[in-house]
Amino acid sequence: MGSHLWWYVEPYEPDVAAVLHRVRQREFQAGRYSPVIPYPAFPVNAHSPAPGTPHDSIDDALEAADADGTRTILDVPGLAASDDDWGMRQLSDEALLNLFGTTQPTLTQVQASDALTEPLGRGESLYVVAYAAGQPAHLYFTGYSFD
Repeated sequence: MGSHLWWYVEPYEPDVAAVLHRVRQREFQAGRYSPVIPYPAFPVNAHSPAPGTPHDSIDDALEAADADGTRTILDVPGLAASDDDWGMRQLSDEALLNLFGTTQPTLTQVQASDALTEPLGRGESLYVVAYAAGQPAHLYFTGYSFD
């Protein structure tokens, strides 16, 4: 079985770690992860299923998901502190220039890019700051599940 792509779009805030933490908590509380929903649908919006969680914690949910992972942002422990650390990484300026011709891509550009996730392996994730009128406007979190 192949891995599954997931993504979330959130309003921009400078504290990316706090936004990531909040999205993980929201998705956990909503129960939008495997095994509660075996294959969560993306993009997540106000009409997405939210059956609630039967698990006591994200760690319990990860244990229940086993080696396949949750197929969601719950599989990401946080932001990577270094290149050797496990976690979500910001797409580099060099990669942004190669993909979009700018270090300030719009959300439309980011969402339309099939090449954005090509370098990601199973269980890997990244984020991009998307711009509107030259200002940071959105955080785009994406990655692949383990299965």
